[in-house]
Formats: sequence, structure tokens, C-alpha cells
Amino acid sequence: MKKWLKQSLTSVALLAFFSGCMTNQDVREPGQPPGMPPAPEMLEPPQQINIRKTVDEQLAELDELVKDAETVPKLGKGDLLSISVYDEPDLSLKAVPIRPDGKISFPLAGDLVAADKSVQELTDDITERLKRYLLSPRVSVVVNQFNSLKYTLYGEVVNPGVYPLVTDMTITEALAKAGGLRKGQFRASHVELADLTHAFISRDGNVLPVDFVKLLREGDLRFDIPLQTGDYIYIPSGLSKEVYIIGEVNKASIFAFREEMPMSRTVSLAEGFTPDADLSRIHVIRGALQNPTLIVADFTKVIAGEAQDVQLEPGDIVYVPPTGLIKWARIINSIMPTIQALQLGIILSDR
Repeated sequence: MKKWLKQSLTSVALLAFFSGCMTNQDVREPGQPPGMPPAPEMLEPPQQINIRKTVDEQLAELDELVKDAETVPKLGKGDLLSISVYDEPDLSLKAVPIRPDGKISFPLAGDLVAADKSVQELTDDITERLKRYLLSPRVSVVVNQFNSLKYTLYGEVVNPGVYPLVTDMTITEALAKAGGLRKGQFRASHVELADLTHAFISRDGNVLPVDFVKLLREGDLRFDIPLQTGDYIYIPSGLSKEVYIIGEVNKASIFAFREEMPMSRTVSLAEGFTPDADLSRIHVIRGALQNPTLIVADFTKVIAGEAQDVQLEPGDIVYVPPTGLIKWARIINSIMPTIQALQLGIILSDR
């Protein structure tokens, strides 16, 4: 009995020993040397979220945005007006400027606030003032120049800058006014320097679904929308290769692209994260901003060797979101002001 018990205990001990050895072995591919980390294909892949739209979906969204933007323009500082009163030649002025204080001066009416009013609202104000002196004044206000309405066109155009929106103007007309896309010399021939894939137009901080490749390369004029005051058009260079690191980082910036540029190492260039950073959902925005590919990676799992890293490509935007930000519309609205500020900073430093 004792001999049987001793043999049983020995068997149990040996079984436990070998079971422990098997449990502590590395998980690896057949033929992979011991002690090596798991093969990349065995790691958790980054999540790719499908937010891309078809051309028809982009155009439908663009139509709605253009309709919403069809509002009566407001007057602003620097605008020039012509004001006349029917059958009162002494009350007709051809070049009435809206002063820096936002006011104009008109005979009998005195000083009136004109900035941030529509033409009709200003007409009504002048009419009401003149009723003190005239029986039925008929006032006409015409805008000679809308100097307060402006749009911005930066990047690979011949004459980038801020332009007055004095007349109705579309994207292609704005590009033509700026001298067209800039060209450079390559192998004894002239080539365009613009990267139309990453070009975009933003309005009130929101990227509009305008496909610049289809508009300028394929001549699809359905994307040639009229501009509104404050619009920002950016045509990046096809020669410069850059990546953006923005969001909940200590130093958002643009960095030169290098071969073998993994996301996990690249974010360290931004000098660390803020306390609000959500490292489990770092977003890599790839391709056209108005219709991008979105890749979401868990930074904590990547550095722990549990998930695949994301190899960055030229033009990628690495966005570290704050905790709780999950909707794409809110994400794109958050990144646009930073991107525009970084681009403007580079443009000014180049000048």
C-alpha cells in the first residue's frame, strides 16, 4: 500500500512539473526559435473603420451643405456702399465706407451701425432716420465692394494668400485668380507640384466633401461649389512628405516622413501625452480628409507587444483623442483648427 501511494505521488509531481513547463512555453509559429516574440500576424490587428462615402453620397452631402450656406451676406468693416434717396439728389453718395468702428455717416441720418447687418436692414435703418425730415423717403443701398468677405487659398498655387470675396466665385475660379496650380521642373519638363488627394476646403472648421482629384483632374464640376466668406482652401505639395501628430499631446506638430515610421515611436516626437489622452483609441487618418480611411490602434497594447503597430504613410494624421470622444464628426471638427494653424505657421515661417 505504501509503495503504491509513493508511486502515485511521484506520478502526480511529474505530471505537474511537465504541465507547468508546457504552460510557460512561448506561443510561436512552428520552427520559430524559443524566446522569440510572437510573429506579427499573431498579434491583434488595428481596427479599420469604414467611413468612406461613394461619390453620390459625397455629392448629396455637399448639396445639403451648399443649400444651408445660402444665407444673405452681412456687411462688414471696409465694405464700400452707394446710398441714394429717390428724387433727393443731395442725398446720394457713391463711396460710403464702413469705418473700423463698424459705422457709416449719411446726411440727416448721422452715424449708423452698418457692420453685421444685411443691406435690407441698413436700408430700413436709414429710411427710419430720414422719416424725421422727409415724408416718404425711398432709400437704395448698393454694395460696391464686399471687402469684409474673404477666403483663404494656401499651398501649391502661384499666388497663395487671403482674397476678398467681392463677387460670386467657385473653387476653380478662385484657383484661376491665384494663378493656377504651381508647377516645377522635373527631368526637363514642367510638372504640377500639387497633391490633390490631400487637398481640402473647410468652412467654419468643417471639411466639405469636395473631391479635388475629380474636380481638377476629371473635370467633375459638380464639386465646383460657390465659396463663402471664411472658406479655407489648402493644396499641399506632392514633393513634401509629412505626417501630423495632433490631439492630446504636449506638442502638436508636423514631422518629415521617414521610411519605417511606426505610429508607436512617432507619437513620442510630440513630447508625451496630456492627462486626458485616450491611448486605447489612437486614430490614424489616411488619405483625403473629406473621405478618408480611418485606422484605430490601441497604443497600450502595441507597446506591450499584444497588438500590431501601424506603419505610417506620407500625409497621415495621427490624432490622440480625449477620453469619451467617439464620433467621427466631432473628431474631424477637433482636428481642423489645429491642422490649419500648423499649416499657416509653416507658410509664415517659409515667408
